[in-house]
Amino acid sequence: MSTVPAPTTPEPPLHIGRWQLPGGRIAAGNVRGIVRGALQSWGLGPAAGSLSDRVAPLVQDLVARAATRCRGPLVLRLELHQPARLLLGEIHDPAAADRSGRDGPGSHLAAIAITYGRRLGHGGSAAWYTHAFVWPTLPAPAGGA
Repeated sequence: MSTVPAPTTPEPPLHIGRWQLPGGRIAAGNVRGIVRGALQSWGLGPAAGSLSDRVAPLVQDLVARAATRCRGPLVLRLELHQPARLLLGEIHDPAAADRSGRDGPGSHLAAIAITYGRRLGHGGSAAWYTHAFVWPTLPAPAGGA
């Protein structure tokens, strides 16, 4: 008796995007366009529009809040795990990593996790999403202030 290996299904691609944003109040200015463009280019089809309409303002708010907590430019990182219907977003302060010499707690300002999908209901189909925000505790500034 011979064993036939099971056919392998290729792993769906993991989509990752990374964007440098200016520091200060203008950091959130282009975030909606970045999120919308990323979701569309990652092949979400018709779901890209409705998802980006709901997600982009959330990410923009997160970036705006993070911008008030750092002094320089920020890095926005988005990661789409399509089979799990999970979109992860992170905002980093590269200057905090440079000051400490490593990518430590101070460099990771905020994170957002969003799951999304469509389901059938009594009135037709509906799009849904859930999100959770994480704000890590930042170390106290040097000098005790």
